[in-house]
Amino acid sequence: MASLRKEGSQGPEPQSLIFCCYILSWLICIAMPTFWEAITLLTSKRNRDLQEVAQLISNVFPDPIFVIDLEANRFVWVSPGGISLFGLDVEESFSLPAYEFLKANLTPFDALAILWSERRAQAEVAFAYNSEGKTYFLQGYWIRLKEDLFALVLRDVTELHHTQEELAKYAEELAQQVQTLTQLKEALQRANETLQAQSEQLRLLAAVAAHTDNAVIITDAEGKAIWVNRGFEKLTGYTLEEVKGKIPGKLLQGPDTDPNTIARIREKLRKKEPFVEEILNYTRDGRPYWLRLYITPLTDELNRVTHFMAIELDITEDKKRLQQLETQLRDIQEARSYAERIFRRFLPPVEGLRETFRDAQVWNAPLDGVGGDFYFYAPQEGGVFVALGDSTGHGAAAALISVYALTSLWRASRQPIGNLSSLYQELLEGVVLSMGEGTEGFELALLKYDRATMRLEYLGARRPLWIFRQGQLHQVRGSRSDISSHTASIPTLQAVYLQPGDRLYLFSDGVIDQLNPEGKKFSSNRLARFLEVNQYLDLSEQVALLKEAIAQWRGPAPQTDDILFLALEV
Repeated sequence: MASLRKEGSQGPEPQSLIFCCYILSWLICIAMPTFWEAITLLTSKRNRDLQEVAQLISNVFPDPIFVIDLEANRFVWVSPGGISLFGLDVEESFSLPAYEFLKANLTPFDALAILWSERRAQAEVAFAYNSEGKTYFLQGYWIRLKEDLFALVLRDVTELHHTQEELAKYAEELAQQVQTLTQLKEALQRANETLQAQSEQLRLLAAVAAHTDNAVIITDAEGKAIWVNRGFEKLTGYTLEEVKGKIPGKLLQGPDTDPNTIARIREKLRKKEPFVEEILNYTRDGRPYWLRLYITPLTDELNRVTHFMAIELDITEDKKRLQQLETQLRDIQEARSYAERIFRRFLPPVEGLRETFRDAQVWNAPLDGVGGDFYFYAPQEGGVFVALGDSTGHGAAAALISVYALTSLWRASRQPIGNLSSLYQELLEGVVLSMGEGTEGFELALLKYDRATMRLEYLGARRPLWIFRQGQLHQVRGSRSDISSHTASIPTLQAVYLQPGDRLYLFSDGVIDQLNPEGKKFSSNRLARFLEVNQYLDLSEQVALLKEAIAQWRGPAPQTDDILFLALEV
């Protein structure tokens, strides 16, 4: 609270001269010695003159004033107000060390210490002073009178300070109360404070409502109309004379008005509470229109409901647009469902792989019903051909790329597949030809397995093959590029000889890229540990448990991408 509020310069300034003149004029009284005469007498050794001056000015200086010789560190003169407030002995006050006395009684003292050390010409100051359990608040000025002679003029503003604190406290409480009110309550409060009588309420409301384009109705406490504005007449076709004394709902509701809505409105009117509802009404000539009703009870000075005010907003066009959007949404959902059924027809049932492998399981979870992940297989002489792919993106666009890839794979499988590299080249050329220079494409893993020799050929574009043998993971990595117009080379064909009990895993990146609520991926390392720990389970149990693990990892977070996981056991 105590602070150095305004610093003056070292030399005299116009403000300081004006202030000194003010102080000097204040210190001068008719038939009294001047301020400088008082100082001269007080600094002299003539005790008779000292007593004389003290007696003369005892009623002239009611506020605490200290005249200080900074070089000598002593009080040259102390006003009666200062002697009284600080409980000083007049004789002893001149022998006190001024700096130490002020430091012991005024807090905070830092501002005054700066003024003292720098010999500031003038400044505004504020302090607190504690005496006998009571705190005094002081405001005043520090003034250079001449050379090392300075005056500290104070005024007791304790009562003003307490008043300001109380006002601040009341203002804070009021602000908190205002903050908790809703806009609706504020509007009602202003209306209730403004409206003094029923006739005045109706007059003011009618004056405002008459100039709005929205329909406005005022009814009595029983719900009978007593006033409508021009907006109501324009919307409904009914005049004020035709509506007055009648319940508006009975005039405006028609054959398609929802009975449940009518019942809700009646119940809320009975409870005499404000509410918002949407309802289908009819004009005078039978045209239907949709309204959003804002109904508010109006009260008198005793908080008794005397009237209801209804503001009616025509939302017919909004309803039409909403119905159009709902129709479009249904069409999109139907088309999506149809596309999903068609897309699933391209995916052969996984049971066919069990003719070649001991067991086969698949988990296919598109993000949007149809997606960019796909798998395909076709029997070959003495074995089987298997493919798993992940198209760019997800949803319908990715599904179209998947359908193209599946169609190309199906066409290629109509004849014996002799070389996976040749098949890859055909797919790449088809992508470049059909998709141009875009970034669209797909990742792909191709397998060709000969059951008699147990030889597996693998060719992968950004999709790895995982082989678990006796609980140990062996990764066969693919190339770093996918099948797109930007693919520069064909991946290297790799061959592996399998053993009974080996488990093969192909999957899209939707499995390992699934995010949890903290934004962390499930990751390939976590998937590898999961499969290693659960190698003792049947493939069906293992895949079911993987679904649960991904669900727990995901938590409330949304699915990140399409998920496809294919497991085969030799």
